[in-house]
Amino acid sequence: MTTQVILVMNHNQDPLDELTTALARNGYEVRLADSLAQSHRLTGETRPDVVLLNPLALCENGVELELLERLQEEDDPIPVILLADDLAALADARNLQVPFRDFVLKPCSPTECVHRVELALQTRVRIRGLQSRARQLESQVSVDFKTGLTSELYMKKIMGLEWKRAQRHQNPLSLLLIDVDNFKGVNDTTEYAFGDEVLRRVADALKGNVRETDFAARFGGDEFCVLLPQTSPAEAVQTALRIRQRICGMTVHSANYERKVTVSIGVDSYDGRKASSVDQLRRNANRALHEAKRRGKNQVWLYSGSEPGGSEPGGAERGGAERGGSEPAIRVDEGGSAPGSEAIQDA
Repeated sequence: MTTQVILVMNHNQDPLDELTTALARNGYEVRLADSLAQSHRLTGETRPDVVLLNPLALCENGVELELLERLQEEDDPIPVILLADDLAALADARNLQVPFRDFVLKPCSPTECVHRVELALQTRVRIRGLQSRARQLESQVSVDFKTGLTSELYMKKIMGLEWKRAQRHQNPLSLLLIDVDNFKGVNDTTEYAFGDEVLRRVADALKGNVRETDFAARFGGDEFCVLLPQTSPAEAVQTALRIRQRICGMTVHSANYERKVTVSIGVDSYDGRKASSVDQLRRNANRALHEAKRRGKNQVWLYSGSEPGGSEPGGAERGGAERGGSEPAIRVDEGGSAPGSEAIQDA
């Protein structure tokens, strides 16, 4: 079992030797920071399981609050135990919305602090368990609550049914995998709420660019997919280019942030010859997506039958120029048509 890390931010530099000794004696790995600089360094090295904060000067927009807020993650909050001088200091901390979950009045009893740490760790385990269960329940519903698109689990059921239908009637079936470019950077430099707004705007663009007979879903954090029944590879690429063009002209605004958004899209189609299963269809589209990412992002790539170590997927880039690789690729000019495309009537 991994030793749990307790970070003691002793910015006020009180004598806490008895406290740190008691924590170590109870099996915790104690990391002591006597300054903000040390706290920054230690949090950069290891994410602690609990923080004990003996603040220097808690104030709105202060560096101590910023440091605590940076440690928190939406699905894995870190408990913070505040060492407060008195009840007045505790009230001030509450007014500042310090992200602490418990407090101990000074002078601190080592035994009480150890007990508070144990309770904080138990609470963290319960929170993580509840959030894990919430994610499981979320995946069991048909609609993704953040975007209003089809949920991942329900989409997998749809893909299985549409795959069997395509095989039975020998109809084409196409899949687009769509990934928001540099989304991690958005979350790292803004707020989770802003990242959620980016996802919602991308979802809205998908809804506005697919037919009623198509299926759009959110797959994972920043990945989406669109399943296109009775759609040839050429028609699927045209849909993907339309989606890419719609999103690349989009800017997401909030009170504090503004970001331009682009997506990379990988495409594969079942035509009775290539993909042997719905999982293979998804793997092929994922290979094309990775190629779009590798080639600079904000692009559409169509899988052309190459395997790892072989020729590259064929591409339909922004201007539609065919990329390298020995396998044929569908050349697409945005706003035009793809050679070899067939007119498929909706069933």
